[in-house]
Amino acid sequence: MRLNPSPKTCWQREAVRLAPTPTGFANEPRVNGSPVSLTDPALPTPARLRALAAATTLGALLTLAACGGAAESESETSAGPVTLENCDEETTYDGTAERIVATSNSANIGTLLRVGALGQIAAMSLSTGNDAILNDLYDVDVSDVPRLKSPISMESIVGADPDLLVGSYSGLFSGSSGVTREAAADQGVPTYVISDSCRQDPADAGSKLGTMGPWDAVRADITNYGELTSHTDEAAAALAELDERLAALEDAPQADAAPEVLLFDSATTDVYTSGRNGPPQGIIEAAGAENVFGDEDTTWFRAAWETVASREPDVIVVMDYRSDNPNEVEEKLATIRTHAALKDTAAVKEDRIIVLPLVLFTSGYPNIEAAEQLRAGLEELGLLPETDIAGTLDLS
Repeated sequence: MRLNPSPKTCWQREAVRLAPTPTGFANEPRVNGSPVSLTDPALPTPARLRALAAATTLGALLTLAACGGAAESESETSAGPVTLENCDEETTYDGTAERIVATSNSANIGTLLRVGALGQIAAMSLSTGNDAILNDLYDVDVSDVPRLKSPISMESIVGADPDLLVGSYSGLFSGSSGVTREAAADQGVPTYVISDSCRQDPADAGSKLGTMGPWDAVRADITNYGELTSHTDEAAAALAELDERLAALEDAPQADAAPEVLLFDSATTDVYTSGRNGPPQGIIEAAGAENVFGDEDTTWFRAAWETVASREPDVIVVMDYRSDNPNEVEEKLATIRTHAALKDTAAVKEDRIIVLPLVLFTSGYPNIEAAEQLRAGLEELGLLPETDIAGTLDLS
């Protein structure tokens, strides 16, 4: 947690495997030296390629058996189909996911890391400025995981040869870059929807999002990822740890009046923030505060400046993307301190502004770290009674 931070320099590592070249992706398929489209219906889809690989493997095993060689059967070496509930729909997957493309939500990548699935992530959408946070939280090294460039295309997804595509209806599956669950299915790529973004009306693409509480959404993803990656023991341990840390926050002494928090993600003509169905709601409540937009029945949304001003926040929590823009946080702080809608609020006049990484605030296991960091920040501002809750990261 940082109060009134100084500028920092972030850098962006170029992903070798998926880095774009002037003519396309470096690893794009070629025929006689010429690149071809990954969405060409004449090309095998990942599903067809995996089926071909399975058939080739089976043929090799049968050959070994015929020659007297010993080989285990496929059923003895891999898990069978996995059936689980995702967004109130029962879905069956072929088996353990070994090549996951994780998009839309950096904290959700933290959930995969927490259940021990680092080696099963084929590509992800995570700014390298956030690598150190996830590495420190989960004692891993994500630097070698290929990165998807924004906007994420179907070509780049298929190029990673995934057996599972993870996204959200507020992110990738909104279709803004042409990628939807239906488009992925056409390419033979199974999908999983991050639970906090489930549509309230599954048949309506414009439906409000959020069908369960923020912490229940995190629990659902932990459980499901444990099943999908065959790390059920790690998932069970993660759930137990989550509930233990939440209990510690709940048992902490509270203020007579909970401080009112505005989550400030970004702003132009309006402010991008979060309602009661989004992860910030659970984080803010667990920290002992209240979300000024806790009455909005949605997740992430845009609020008019005038509406933001009318909520009169006690504290403003600014999201640090840790992007390749070294001035990102300072630009947001300048906007907050000079915009007519916020410059006269108590939060700005008394300099009650906390900066925390966005990677902790989108739905995922890092949310518990966010709650502990926010609690510590509110205590430092004198808005909550002092405790020894501090989180595990040093964000000073």
